[in-house]
Amino acid sequence: MTTSEGTTEAMRERLRSMIPAGGKDGPTQGVNHIAVFTKNLEATAKFYSEIMDMPVIRVSANRDVAESTHMNVAIGNGMSSPAFFDFPNVPRLQRRAPEGVGNVMHVALPIARNVFVELKGRMDGNKIKYEEVGGSLYVKDPNGLGIELMPYD
Repeated sequence: MTTSEGTTEAMRERLRSMIPAGGKDGPTQGVNHIAVFTKNLEATAKFYSEIMDMPVIRVSANRDVAESTHMNVAIGNGMSSPAFFDFPNVPRLQRRAPEGVGNVMHVALPIARNVFVELKGRMDGNKIKYEEVGGSLYVKDPNGLGIELMPYD
Protein backbone atom coordinates (compact mmCIF):
# COMPACT_ATOMS: atom_id res chain seq x y z
CA MET A 1 0.00 0.00 0.00
CA THR A 2 1.38 3.41 -0.96
CA THR A 3 1.43 6.38 1.41
CA SER A 4 -1.43 8.10 -0.43
CA GLU A 5 -3.53 4.90 -0.29
CA GLY A 6 -2.83 4.64 3.45
CA THR A 7 -3.78 8.31 3.97
CA THR A 8 -6.98 7.85 1.99
CA GLU A 9 -7.96 4.73 3.90
CA ALA A 10 -7.22 6.45 7.24
CA MET A 11 -9.52 9.33 6.23
CA ARG A 12 -12.23 6.82 5.27
CA GLU A 13 -11.95 5.17 8.67
CA ARG A 14 -12.32 8.55 10.42
CA LEU A 15 -15.45 9.19 8.35
CA ARG A 16 -16.84 5.71 9.08
CA SER A 17 -16.39 6.41 12.81
CA MET A 18 -19.00 9.19 12.44
CA ILE A 19 -21.71 6.71 11.39
CA PRO A 20 -24.00 6.30 14.43
CA ALA A 21 -24.35 2.81 15.88
CA GLY A 22 -27.83 1.44 15.19
CA GLY A 23 -28.41 4.01 12.44
CA LYS A 24 -30.09 7.38 12.67
CA ASP A 25 -32.12 9.35 10.14
CA GLY A 26 -31.69 13.07 9.52
CA PRO A 27 -34.18 15.61 10.88
CA THR A 28 -35.73 16.79 7.59
CA GLN A 29 -38.30 15.30 5.24
CA GLY A 30 -35.75 15.04 2.42
CA VAL A 31 -35.11 17.29 -0.57
CA ASN A 32 -37.90 19.61 -1.68
CA HIS A 33 -35.97 20.83 -4.72
CA ILE A 34 -32.50 21.57 -5.99
CA ALA A 35 -32.33 25.07 -7.49
CA VAL A 36 -30.46 25.17 -10.81
CA PHE A 37 -29.62 28.28 -12.83
CA THR A 38 -30.58 27.98 -16.49
CA LYS A 39 -29.85 30.14 -19.48
CA ASN A 40 -32.69 28.81 -21.67
CA LEU A 41 -35.81 27.54 -19.93
CA GLU A 42 -37.45 26.43 -23.17
CA ALA A 43 -34.48 24.23 -24.17
CA THR A 44 -34.40 22.86 -20.63
CA ALA A 45 -38.15 22.10 -20.68
CA LYS A 46 -37.83 20.41 -24.07
CA PHE A 47 -34.92 18.21 -22.90
CA TYR A 48 -36.66 17.05 -19.73
CA SER A 49 -40.14 16.60 -21.21
CA GLU A 50 -39.31 15.23 -24.68
CA ILE A 51 -36.06 13.33 -24.06
CA MET A 52 -36.17 12.38 -20.38
CA ASP A 53 -39.98 11.95 -20.17
CA MET A 54 -40.01 14.21 -17.09
CA PRO A 55 -42.85 16.70 -17.62
CA VAL A 56 -42.86 20.33 -16.59
CA ILE A 57 -45.29 20.50 -13.67
CA ARG A 58 -45.06 24.11 -12.51
CA VAL A 59 -44.09 27.47 -13.96
CA SER A 60 -44.25 30.70 -11.96
CA ALA A 61 -42.56 34.01 -11.41
CA ASN A 62 -39.58 33.76 -9.10
CA ARG A 63 -40.61 35.19 -5.73
CA ASP A 64 -37.28 37.03 -5.39
CA VAL A 65 -36.91 38.57 -8.87
CA ALA A 66 -40.05 39.31 -10.89
CA GLU A 67 -38.43 38.93 -14.34
CA SER A 68 -37.01 35.53 -13.40
CA THR A 69 -39.04 32.36 -14.01
CA HIS A 70 -39.17 29.30 -11.76
CA MET A 71 -39.90 25.95 -13.46
CA ASN A 72 -40.23 22.51 -11.87
CA VAL A 73 -40.04 19.14 -13.61
CA ALA A 74 -41.34 15.83 -12.25
CA ILE A 75 -38.53 13.30 -11.84
CA GLY A 76 -40.76 10.50 -10.55
CA ASN A 77 -42.08 9.10 -7.28
CA GLY A 78 -43.95 12.35 -6.62
CA MET A 79 -40.75 14.42 -6.52
CA SER A 80 -40.32 17.75 -8.30
CA SER A 81 -36.61 18.30 -8.17
CA PRO A 82 -34.71 19.98 -9.81
CA ALA A 83 -36.21 23.46 -10.03
CA PHE A 84 -34.86 25.66 -12.80
CA PHE A 85 -34.49 29.43 -12.58
CA ASP A 86 -33.51 31.91 -15.26
CA PHE A 87 -32.18 35.36 -14.44
CA PRO A 88 -32.19 37.00 -17.88
CA ASN A 89 -31.04 40.41 -16.63
CA VAL A 90 -28.12 39.19 -14.48
CA PRO A 91 -25.14 38.66 -16.84
CA ARG A 92 -22.98 36.76 -14.32
CA LEU A 93 -25.70 34.09 -14.11
CA GLN A 94 -25.68 33.51 -17.89
CA ARG A 95 -22.35 31.65 -17.98
CA ARG A 96 -21.66 28.02 -17.12
CA ALA A 97 -20.26 27.42 -13.67
CA PRO A 98 -16.82 25.83 -13.46
CA GLU A 99 -16.58 22.26 -12.27
CA GLY A 100 -15.28 21.80 -8.75
CA VAL A 101 -15.81 21.93 -5.02
CA GLY A 102 -19.25 23.16 -3.99
CA ASN A 103 -20.87 22.34 -7.33
CA VAL A 104 -23.04 19.34 -8.10
CA MET A 105 -21.18 16.42 -9.69
CA HIS A 106 -24.40 14.83 -10.94
CA VAL A 107 -27.91 13.87 -9.88
CA ALA A 108 -28.37 10.07 -9.74
CA LEU A 109 -31.81 8.75 -10.63
CA PRO A 110 -32.88 5.09 -10.42
CA ILE A 111 -34.92 4.08 -13.46
CA ALA A 112 -36.60 0.86 -14.62
CA ARG A 113 -34.44 -0.89 -17.22
CA ASN A 114 -37.14 -0.85 -19.93
CA VAL A 115 -37.56 2.93 -19.54
CA PHE A 116 -33.75 3.32 -19.45
CA VAL A 117 -33.54 1.57 -22.84
CA GLU A 118 -36.31 3.82 -24.20
CA LEU A 119 -34.60 7.03 -23.02
CA LYS A 120 -31.25 5.86 -24.39
CA GLY A 121 -32.93 5.32 -27.76
CA ARG A 122 -34.39 8.84 -27.64
CA MET A 123 -30.96 10.26 -26.90
CA ASP A 124 -29.47 8.32 -29.80
CA GLY A 125 -32.27 9.48 -32.11
CA ASN A 126 -31.71 13.10 -31.08
CA LYS A 127 -27.91 12.81 -31.22
CA ILE A 128 -27.53 13.67 -27.53
CA LYS A 129 -24.11 12.71 -26.21
CA TYR A 130 -23.89 10.47 -23.16
CA GLU A 131 -21.44 8.12 -21.52
CA GLU A 132 -22.07 4.65 -20.14
CA VAL A 133 -20.09 3.71 -17.05
CA GLY A 134 -20.66 0.73 -14.76
CA GLY A 135 -24.12 0.09 -16.17
CA SER A 136 -25.30 3.68 -15.69
CA LEU A 137 -25.78 6.34 -18.33
CA TYR A 138 -24.40 9.85 -17.74
CA VAL A 139 -25.79 12.78 -19.73
CA LYS A 140 -25.58 16.55 -19.39
CA ASP A 141 -28.75 18.61 -19.62
CA PRO A 142 -28.73 21.87 -21.65
CA ASN A 143 -27.36 23.69 -18.59
CA GLY A 144 -24.46 21.31 -18.05
CA LEU A 145 -26.11 19.58 -15.07
CA GLY A 146 -24.99 15.96 -14.98
CA ILE A 147 -27.70 13.31 -14.77
CA GLU A 148 -26.93 9.67 -13.99
CA LEU A 149 -29.60 7.17 -14.97
CA MET A 150 -29.20 4.02 -12.86
CA PRO A 151 -31.19 1.13 -14.36
CA TYR A 152 -32.76 -1.53 -12.19
CA ASP A 153 -34.70 -4.68 -13.03
